[in-house]
Amino acid sequence: MNSIAAALHLDAITAHQHERTVAVRTVLQPGHTLAPDEALPLSYALAHHQLEGAETAARRHDQAAMDWHRSAGPALASLAIGTRLGPRIVVAPNEGDLIHGPHSDTPYYVLGPATIPAAEPLGELTDSAFAHITDAGLHGLVRAHAAVICLTGERRPEQVLRSFAITRLPATVFTDHTGDPAILGRDLVHEAAHNWLNGALTALQLTVPDTETYFSPWRGTMRPAFGFLHACFAFPLTVIYAARVLPTATGAGRTVLADHLRQQRPQLEHARKDFDQALTLIAHDELRERLRIVFQHACSLGSA
Repeated sequence: MNSIAAALHLDAITAHQHERTVAVRTVLQPGHTLAPDEALPLSYALAHHQLEGAETAARRHDQAAMDWHRSAGPALASLAIGTRLGPRIVVAPNEGDLIHGPHSDTPYYVLGPATIPAAEPLGELTDSAFAHITDAGLHGLVRAHAAVICLTGERRPEQVLRSFAITRLPATVFTDHTGDPAILGRDLVHEAAHNWLNGALTALQLTVPDTETYFSPWRGTMRPAFGFLHACFAFPLTVIYAARVLPTATGAGRTVLADHLRQQRPQLEHARKDFDQALTLIAHDELRERLRIVFQHACSLGSA
């Protein structure tokens, strides 16, 4: 295994996505099966949006809404646009449409009957970000783990951008954007990485003990091993992305990616020793090696 693309290709994740999609569809619509030509990452993401919507409707005793979400697969799939990474759904909900709930520290969004695709320029922006991701050789990661993209707001390049993913909505990414596709590409890689690691742990039936904590240089505080390992996977992948895209980036994108690389070098070095220790908590040789490959490759770029 001598490339990042190979390290990120894990058949167990693909099998899990298929099995989980079928399981959710069976709960929502007994007897419904996946069509042979369905785009798996998108179907996987949509099944979880349907499930989340149906559960919320059930808690509210809203039978009509629950019925809609149970059978909403085709309606939601029709929102997809064609991109170089296959069919994707790109939405840009208003702040008032976001959900403040117990499943996320940050307001999130669930696709529903009122959902409309993002304006065409935002779809084009996302596809341009995919072009940078493809140039960086990380398209496989984003193709499988960022099928629904929720653009949560526009910020200036110098502002702090929020991006996140939640376990209840796998293959969905929430992120601000600046209008620059190279910057958006970095943040899509970061959140797809979180989705990848969550998928790997679930597919391999692994848990990370919560008894150990490590200092996170990214947050400046102690974090449980699970969150620390997530950071030690997602941030290195953004370093790899930035290093590969920087030579061709222009304008604000070039400035932001160059700053990102400068900021991440000391962070990775600070985390290196604890990362090696935290890796011992991953009780799976192959996954442990994949995480190590990504981290070490990013460190080698940071010191170049």
